Amino acid sequence: MSASEKHPAVPAAGGGTDHIPPYFAKANNPPQSVYVAALSGGPELAVAGWLQLSYEALESKSAVSAWDGFHEELYADPALNIRRGDTLRARKLAAGQGRPRLTSARRGPSRAEQWGYRHVLRRGLEVVARLPGTTAGTALGVGASAAATTEALLAGLSSRHRADGGTAALAVVRTHTAVAHWYDLSPHAAPAAPELIQGPPYAPAAAGGLLEAAEFVAYCAYQHHARFHNRRFLWEWLPDLLPDALPPLRI
Repeated sequence: MSASEKHPAVPAAGGGTDHIPPYFAKANNPPQSVYVAALSGGPELAVAGWLQLSYEALESKSAVSAWDGFHEELYADPALNIRRGDTLRARKLAAGQGRPRLTSARRGPSRAEQWGYRHVLRRGLEVVARLPGTTAGTALGVGASAAATTEALLAGLSSRHRADGGTAALAVVRTHTAVAHWYDLSPHAAPAAPELIQGPPYAPAAAGGLLEAAEFVAYCAYQHHARFHNRRFLWEWLPDLLPDALPPLRI
């Protein structure tokens, strides 16, 4: 039985939105590592992007603050129509889309504006490359449902964490629908399905916008491997900008 079948889906705190980040459970026994992951891909290829941080690195908010600073840069860029609080979606940016300019008589962004939004993806990967205390990675597998991909990803992250001698760990995974769930990856004597975290939150550390960063990694990894002609400008961004990313997990 899958983890999703064993437990009802419980959205992250804040009603499933990413603007109010979920909090950690188990404040008195903090995890060694935290994995922040997002799904991408299509019918033929399932892809995930993930960031690994120590509990201390995430609790210090240094990585979250760096991503928040990136948001402020976008907000201050006069060539972009991105406001504070906007959720950055990689697929939309790759299509050259931003917030519609209601005062414009044109039906959509100009070619120059489209490239400005697409370049946000590249700028975001540059930020990911220098997030303090953060390791980036990807995962690849045969195209499957979001639930199946999530389960395979969690199994892969659990195996990797056990192989590294890890103890307690948490993972937050955002699906294609932007719903995020928290899971307990604490290793067991024998491999076991990661469990959805249930119960009240206790600790104030949160993943925040790092889910967006993970989605940037996931989407650019998808384009790197899928090689769609209309997204060829994205094909080499991931290896060029994240050369230190870990080898892909097979899921």
